[in-house]
Amino acid sequence: MDHSRNTLGALRKSLLDSVAPAVDRADPLASEQLPLVADYLGFLRTRIYRIHERSRFELGEYLRMADGVLARVPRSSPAIGDLTKHIDTARTAHESASTGTAELIELGATLATAVSTVVQDESLPDEVRLVVGKWVTEASRDLLAFERSWYAPFGFEAAPEELRSIDEFL
Repeated sequence: MDHSRNTLGALRKSLLDSVAPAVDRADPLASEQLPLVADYLGFLRTRIYRIHERSRFELGEYLRMADGVLARVPRSSPAIGDLTKHIDTARTAHESASTGTAELIELGATLATAVSTVVQDESLPDEVRLVVGKWVTEASRDLLAFERSWYAPFGFEAAPEELRSIDEFL
């Protein structure tokens, strides 16, 4: 049985009950950071068992984005060589139920970098770069909406009730 959620709760309680009283209140940085760490432990406690789903979702979004970039760049362009290779690898991993969380995260980052490389490729004609840039911006909307929902418990959103539930994404 995994006890990660309980352990995170115990760590947060220990931090607040034992460490916090020992922190020198004259140290503004320590006084500021302690509640931030405690809040993040509490947040992580609510999300720890969703991280794999999140990683798979994000990889899927980067795949969708990369497919769209590929469709907008001429096949003859050298800019898409690595992108094509990374799409194939990422798709195989995304479709496999046995792909681990760390691999999903790594492949998502690799694919995002490959997309960024194409977007920034100055050898592409300006009109292609403009179309690709607009696509990536549009394709990023769901990913951004998800991130806002994921981090909503921190209270930065002006209207959190307007956010979609993370369950709607995952």
